[in-house]
Amino acid sequence: MAENSRQPVTVILPVVLGGLIVAGVALYPSGEELPATVPPPVGRQEEVRLVDRAIEQGGATLPADAPGLGLAERHLLLRLNSSEERRLEVAGGLYAIAAKHLAQARTPEAMRVAQACADLVPDSLLAARCWLLCGQASAATHPDLPLSLRYFERADAALQRRLIAHPDEVEALRDRASAVQWLGQSEDHFGRTEEAIAHLRELTGTAALAQIQPPVDRLRAMLTLGRLLRKTGQGEEANQWLASAQTLGTSTEIPAPDALRALIDSVHQLSPDATDPARYEALRALWDTQRFESLPEWYVVGDELASEYYFHEPRQLADFELVSRPLLTRLPHTLETLSAEPDQRGELESLYATNLLLAADSARERGDAGELARLVTLFESQFAGRDVKFTAPLDRPAQRMHRIGEIYRTTMTGHVDQLRQKQATGAEPPRR
Repeated sequence: MAENSRQPVTVILPVVLGGLIVAGVALYPSGEELPATVPPPVGRQEEVRLVDRAIEQGGATLPADAPGLGLAERHLLLRLNSSEERRLEVAGGLYAIAAKHLAQARTPEAMRVAQACADLVPDSLLAARCWLLCGQASAATHPDLPLSLRYFERADAALQRRLIAHPDEVEALRDRASAVQWLGQSEDHFGRTEEAIAHLRELTGTAALAQIQPPVDRLRAMLTLGRLLRKTGQGEEANQWLASAQTLGTSTEIPAPDALRALIDSVHQLSPDATDPARYEALRALWDTQRFESLPEWYVVGDELASEYYFHEPRQLADFELVSRPLLTRLPHTLETLSAEPDQRGELESLYATNLLLAADSARERGDAGELARLVTLFESQFAGRDVKFTAPLDRPAQRMHRIGEIYRTTMTGHVDQLRQKQATGAEPPRR
């Protein structure tokens, strides 16, 4: 009886163990399909598709407030299961939430959610994007701390590993171009000049990384590389890159506003001293570039030039007139047709008022009564019944602004009287 009771055990166990051995040794290494309960890994293209779709859907539907984003985050995490597809979808949604927090300047929340997203899919392209987002958030919040540099380095290292395995993956190349751009800027900011030059070289020339980035990013890389090479005494190569950048920036390959902003920033970085003649030579070249005419940034260039020519000792009236006349002729039409942010419109109105005053004072000094009367009429017509806020760049000497105020009080007497009457009566005339 005892012998019979042991028989089923000795028969069944070998069969069960044999089945396990066959499944573990013969099935997995042979390359056959995995059991239905273990789904195959997601391919690279499918990974990108799932993540991009989740980011796009999240970006279109997410609220902007912190409580709403917190609720969306919790709902996403509740959807997690063992499926790799679901994990990628949830991670993409988390990235969209982190980006929304960053757009709303909630950088601690942006970094927290981005790091949770990276932990969820650590070996993916999305993880590298999360570290890049953390670097951007850190750079905005703590610009004087090198934490951003560490995040950018981590993003770049992850993308390099990805490209070693898949050297022609377009998405990885594009993401690494962005990471290296940020890394080079951060290295430049923290004085790691040689490292910045090495990274910026990757973004210029004919390398794959240089060719895959947007042209405006390539322009910025070329301008920064030229500046750093000049800083380290490599003037000949620096001039070559700066000349190439000028050619690219004035071509049709880059939208004119983006190109002009990058070129203006480069001029100010190359010549931070407001008294440097090279600064105004470079700005004059931008002013004389027909492609940039009538852009809001073009008027800012003209304003800086006009101010320098007018207040220069001795005064450079011929150069002042060459800039002032087209500026005052074209700017009213631009103000009428410009659909700009209120701050930008206010800046352009202040610029117009300032240059009307300088032109009027110039006409008064040379005894041109007809031109003076015309400019006074223009000013009082444009700003009838409302105050004018005169603004100026931070590097413009304060005495220039005092002089502009003095010209206003002594030349635009009709407008001054209008504002005094308005203040006395408390009346608020309609704004033009």
